[in-house]
Amino acid sequence: MTRRPFYRIVARAGSALVASSMKVKARAALVASIWLVGAMTWAQTSFAQGVPLVFQTTFNCPDWNQTMGGADGNVCSNGDGIAGAGDWKTSNNTSDLITAAANNPSGGGGKGFRHWRGNGDNNNGGGLTITLPANVTEMWVRLYIRFQAGFSWSGGNPLYTKDNYWGSCGSGCVIFGIQGNHSWGVNYNGGVNHPSSLTWAASQGGNTGDGLWHAYEYHLKQNGSSATIEFWFDGVRYLSKTNADLGSSPWRSFILGSNQSSVTGGSPEWYVDYDDIAVSTVGYIGLIGSPSPGPGPSAPTNLRVQ
Repeated sequence: MTRRPFYRIVARAGSALVASSMKVKARAALVASIWLVGAMTWAQTSFAQGVPLVFQTTFNCPDWNQTMGGADGNVCSNGDGIAGAGDWKTSNNTSDLITAAANNPSGGGGKGFRHWRGNGDNNNGGGLTITLPANVTEMWVRLYIRFQAGFSWSGGNPLYTKDNYWGSCGSGCVIFGIQGNHSWGVNYNGGVNHPSSLTWAASQGGNTGDGLWHAYEYHLKQNGSSATIEFWFDGVRYLSKTNADLGSSPWRSFILGSNQSSVTGGSPEWYVDYDDIAVSTVGYIGLIGSPSPGPGPSAPTNLRVQ
């Protein structure tokens, strides 16, 4: 039997090892590329800032309006916790919708939810119902809201708005919006207002809508008569209470975009856009793109103008 030179065997074995190594590296590079692309895609759609969330949406789903039906399967994706809240429309027969026109460009992409509010009181579209995976007794809710430029109210200020409506009044509802003193805040069970120091006019830079996106976040924690209520606007805290009563009924779902008082001059209506909604049971969520989430600074108090 002719023996092959040892160096040829080594050379061939070495070539095989190199080829095998190159294949492994190529596969690793491919996996790394896929992971990187996935990470880049997630970075665009995730706005949790490192805080675990129990719910989030950028409304990255097909166009929808109320005439298409309000079941969960008709709105966005089946089983995602987003459904229609009501089938009523404005007096101008305008229905709420999910559309690219309502998208927050600094958010996760996709679309946004447009809620219509007509002139007068409680003249509005049907809203959406957002349902969490499980009951909660403490939560941080962050959402971005844009009022149409020029949006106006009778007398210059809204008496109330119901932007997030948790539960059922009479059995412990919690409402976030303009709640007392023309200010952003929380109402408990339809009776007790907990307004912040931020008025509607201050949030919009005047008595009409500024047409800009702003971040709204509130924190609610049940604890008997020592419940916690906090509220931040664009990362600045305007409300902090630890002596409220928020009942003991757990929260599970809320209406996004409900009724209000008193719209005027909308010829005959205005829109309010909502986008980039996130809910956490762990801690403050913060602004999209915030490098290090954490409760923002509180608004200054006891200021005097010389």
